[in-house]
Amino acid sequence: MSKFAWPALAASAVLALSLTACGGANTVTPAAPAASEAAPAAAETPAASKLSGTFADTITFPSGVAVTVKPAVVTAAQYAAGAVEGNIVTFDISVTNGSKESVNGALMSFPKVSYGAQGTKAQTATDIQAGIGAASFSEILPGETSTVKVGYGIPSASYGDVRVEITAPNMMDKPAIFKGAVG
Repeated sequence: MSKFAWPALAASAVLALSLTACGGANTVTPAAPAASEAAPAAAETPAASKLSGTFADTITFPSGVAVTVKPAVVTAAQYAAGAVEGNIVTFDISVTNGSKESVNGALMSFPKVSYGAQGTKAQTATDIQAGIGAASFSEILPGETSTVKVGYGIPSASYGDVRVEITAPNMMDKPAIFKGAVG
């Protein structure tokens, strides 16, 4: 074996070990029921290994980074781009860094959004005047929370069946998936 093959082989082994050692399951913290709603006893135990939840939930990655997604439907301004039927579906994505390391949240700013039974990909929409789609996450320090507002064009007939997939803060974790109605 050549002297150049040993470093590559060693690096591959270290990468393989780190990928198997760091993998874990995302956790979902269900939204607290309203004071007037009584939750059944079985629902009080959160699912520890779920990757997905509803728009009312908080999903926490194994690293301790938590993400929430809050949808809204807004009327698009005159010069907005990507609106459907005069509306933009916005998603406030909040990331709380509960880990001990800083997180580069850039990829978490660009979710995959789909709608309907066929999983049609939603197109991005921007409205600079309303601050929709003009920002992205940067470095999020331990203990900090950062929020961005993104927008997508979704037909109103599909508001009841929307899926938002947020990229994990690192390459080892699976994405967080939020599903439900937006309007």
